[in-house]
Amino acid sequence: MEMLIVAGFLGSGKTSTILSVVQKIHENDGRRVAIIVNDFGKIGVDGKLMERNGLKVKEFWGGCICCTLGSLLTGTIEKVVEEIEPDYVIIEPSGIADPKMILKTLDKYTGPPFDRIRTIVILDASRFDIYRKVLAIPLQNQIGSAEAIFINKIDEVEPSIVENIKSQVRESGFDKTIIEMSATEGWNLDGVYDSLVS
Repeated sequence: MEMLIVAGFLGSGKTSTILSVVQKIHENDGRRVAIIVNDFGKIGVDGKLMERNGLKVKEFWGGCICCTLGSLLTGTIEKVVEEIEPDYVIIEPSGIADPKMILKTLDKYTGPPFDRIRTIVILDASRFDIYRKVLAIPLQNQIGSAEAIFINKIDEVEPSIVENIKSQVRESGFDKTIIEMSATEGWNLDGVYDSLVS
């Protein structure tokens, strides 16, 4: 059993990426996936989208699972693991969440152990410069916690912008996997899948 924390700011493409990966996991491997969504809004749009695609989703509204909803998160994971016995538990936190705080919250988890817990961060190539200026600290926290970074929406920007993003991420000290992708266009989703299930 593995856990994937898929972080990224609002609109970065977390849900689209998760849906694509889950579909490939199911088609290729037949493995069970549980998804936990943390939505700040009153209506869980992401969760509704996932349910329309035949997935069972647990949503948390009105708070962040890395702080105010932390105990609910661990309890939910324990219940999901007991009832579904998933091969993967995917957590989609709110856009501003610090993955390191989610990992700290998981210290209180008392269910069956996970063989591996990984954090993936999705960057929006079309808005990266704005986020770098306005949300510099949360952005750095997310990059600093990542085991892999997916640069999404590369179809919406010039290649030079993607290269610039990669350079800035490397300059921040990140030395792990960076994958370019487009969730909406389906570009390089095989590479995303391979990096997540390998």
